[in-house]
Amino acid sequence: MTEKKLKIKIRKAKLSDVNAVYKIGVEMKELGFSGKYKFHQKAELKEFAAPKKDNVFFVAEANGRIVGFVYAKIIDWSRPGWAMLDNLAVKEEYRKHGIGTHLTCALYKELKKRKVHYVQILEEIHHKSTRKFWKEKGFKETKVFVWAERNI
Repeated sequence: MTEKKLKIKIRKAKLSDVNAVYKIGVEMKELGFSGKYKFHQKAELKEFAAPKKDNVFFVAEANGRIVGFVYAKIIDWSRPGWAMLDNLAVKEEYRKHGIGTHLTCALYKELKKRKVHYVQILEEIHHKSTRKFWKEKGFKETKVFVWAERNI
């Protein structure tokens, strides 16, 4: 696949995109956020895709197929002008084509329109390539947390 042949389109996600996004999410090891939960449930993704004032959700299409996505939630109750970037993913075979950069640019543009000036992410410490990506996008690591879980 050459970059010349790859036609990339970034657009707002729709409810009809949830199945494609879900499939990408469960395939990607970087998105597993606990030992028990590998990715969001489809119902959660539908919530993100619903047109709400606090949701920002974009998909990337390459030659008409969804190959990546990004979503964030604006958190006004905690800090005005703050958003939590929940997930960004690009299918492995479509990486290194600037799709992640296009997705983050679309996200930042939309967040600025909504008066958001601060974005935070949580990232798995062992995923060096994703940490490098976010560092290149201007994110600074500030704290390290431990995710703990148990069944009750």
